[in-house]
Amino acid sequence: MHVTDPAVQLLGMSPVMAAGAGYSVRRGIAGVWRRWPYAPLLGRLAAAFIWGCGGVTGLTVLGIPAAITVPIALTVLTVVVVMLALAFASGLIRPAPLPVRGVPVG
Repeated sequence: MHVTDPAVQLLGMSPVMAAGAGYSVRRGIAGVWRRWPYAPLLGRLAAAFIWGCGGVTGLTVLGIPAAITVPIALTVLTVVVVMLALAFASGLIRPAPLPVRGVPVG
């Protein structure tokens, strides 16, 4: 393992740091944009991306080369993004309703 691997440098060689960073990002995005209906979804997606980077980092630390793990991770990310885009574009996922003051959404 070379210290110059980008996956190892990304989160400092610690999947535990990725887990904590992902949780913090999820809570931060949901807290800052709490009035936006898609804030929890965006927070979860950002956290999942960071957790995926931590998984690649952990596999790199175990000796699996980044040349194997990074293309697989990018393929999974691409499939998820394309499926979400198609679901929004085709109307399978409709826009979240804006909350009205005093009336719970649901």
